[in-house]
Amino acid sequence: MTKALWGWLIAAGLLLARIAYLNLDEGGVGAAGGGSAEVMALVLLTGGLLAGLLGIAGMLGMLGWVPRPGNQ
Repeated sequence: MTKALWGWLIAAGLLLARIAYLNLDEGGVGAAGGGSAEVMALVLLTGGLLAGLLGIAGMLGMLGWVPRPGNQ
C-alpha cells in the first residue's frame, strides 16, 4: 500500500471516532431507548481508534521504522 492509502485509513479512523464522540456529546444518548445509541457510539469510537492505530502501524512499517524479525 502507498503512503496515501495509509494516510486515508488514519483519517477515516479519526473521522469515525469524532462522529462517535459527537454522538455521545450531543446529550441525546440519555433519552429513552438510548442504550442502543450508547453501544453504537462505543462501537464506532472503538472501531475508529483501531482503524487509526492500524493505519499508523502500517505507515510506520512501510517507512521502515518498525524493525522486522530476522533483520539484525
